[in-house]
Amino acid sequence: MVEFFAALVAVAVAELGDKTQFIALLLAARFPKQRAAILAGMVLAMILMHGIASTLGFFAGDAIFGDWISIIVGAVFIAMGLAMLLPEKHEDVHKPSKFARFGPFLAAFLLLSLSEIADKSQIVTMMLAAHYGTILPVAAGAVLGMSLVLAPVIFFGAWITKHVPLHVIKIIGCIVFVVLGLAALLA
Repeated sequence: MVEFFAALVAVAVAELGDKTQFIALLLAARFPKQRAAILAGMVLAMILMHGIASTLGFFAGDAIFGDWISIIVGAVFIAMGLAMLLPEKHEDVHKPSKFARFGPFLAAFLLLSLSEIADKSQIVTMMLAAHYGTILPVAAGAVLGMSLVLAPVIFFGAWITKHVPLHVIKIIGCIVFVVLGLAALLA
């Protein structure tokens, strides 16, 4: 159960202010009456991508990292927390205009899948699966954590962006990641 909640919190924090939220907001603006289809496409992509990441972490963890996994996880989390303070670049591939012709479900699935390749949340999921030596609880926690961050953006994005400044979200995310990293180092 610990691995589920660790993944839920870590991935949710990793997604705060991430390009995935930007994609969700753009898709919701492009398809305002089909938000459930956007969410469904994103959830399917999350299941696929976090399933792959947790499986890779599980099988590669001991072989690659061995006894060093707690130190590596702690250092990666601290580095990711500090990286959250850096400006996010939004590349052209993440604009829904290229994928809008596929409709909301497929556009959401494709955009999320492509944007998550080697993303912070994928690295977090892989590291946690390696650390805990389990696949399903980590993947499930990661999917739920990411869903909890993206669903409000899809349904209430315009309101959220007016009331909570992005720099505040990034600072909170940085603090949470550094704390999680320190906890992994001290474990």
